Amino acid sequence: MRLLRSIFGSSLVLAFVSVFSLSVAVPLLTAHIQEVKTVRETALPLLATLPSLERRLALIKEQVEVTELDAALKTGSQLERVRVSVLPLEADVPKALATLELLRSTLEGQGAIGSLSPIEVGKEQPRGDGMAAIPLNFQLSARSDGLKRVLAFVRLAGLVTVGDALTTAEKNALIRATEEENPAGIVMLEQFFSTDLFRYAGEPRPVEEQLKRSLQSEGFLSAFKEATDSSLLKDAKEFFQGPMGPAMQRTHLWPMEFLAIERIELKPGSSPDWYRLTLSLSLVRRTS
Repeated sequence: MRLLRSIFGSSLVLAFVSVFSLSVAVPLLTAHIQEVKTVRETALPLLATLPSLERRLALIKEQVEVTELDAALKTGSQLERVRVSVLPLEADVPKALATLELLRSTLEGQGAIGSLSPIEVGKEQPRGDGMAAIPLNFQLSARSDGLKRVLAFVRLAGLVTVGDALTTAEKNALIRATEEENPAGIVMLEQFFSTDLFRYAGEPRPVEEQLKRSLQSEGFLSAFKEATDSSLLKDAKEFFQGPMGPAMQRTHLWPMEFLAIERIELKPGSSPDWYRLTLSLSLVRRTS
């Protein structure tokens, strides 16, 4: 009987300890879950865009090396413009710095960023493939929305046409949808791809309506909506329809020089929804 009482008493003690431990652990676990949720909802979506940003140099190499998309989609004239305007023989460092300063002043006025360090201009380094790069390094503090806009701006730097702002998959989807409806519509699609990105982003409706009058199938309109709503075209519209657009036009900062991301570091800031971004860019030029 004593043994039973002893076992029963020990069980009660263990049960009490377990319940107490659980009551302490639950709030801690809940707080941890909330912290993880906050990180997932803010920092992780930002970091998810970085690998694609770091691979952007492949885009300009493709623009320089490829002289023709296919027999129907010729890009020779735009290619020459990319070479002369975006990848000049002499890098225009003052123009690149002026563009970044315009971005800073615009976002600072909107409360999206807090500060931007002086931009360090490094010594030019050869990159191979007929290109050279000048390092540009700086730090800034920004809200999550400001970070998204800064990174989107860097992704837009160096793009000249509507086609440049679309991925290969997005362009292929539009080409397939066009061929299924009317192969002759490729001519109109070519004109859309070749449209100046700045002009389109500032006033997209006339360009889009002209294309949609020629291609009206449900398949094409669905692919077109997907391409214009989820690609860099959306970011371009947000930028150039705002104060950045008129300012860039007034100061002759379009087209922008190509900027490649070399290193990027993101840390939490001192206040909620604020971050510290360290960014190392390369201003790319061609050597021949």
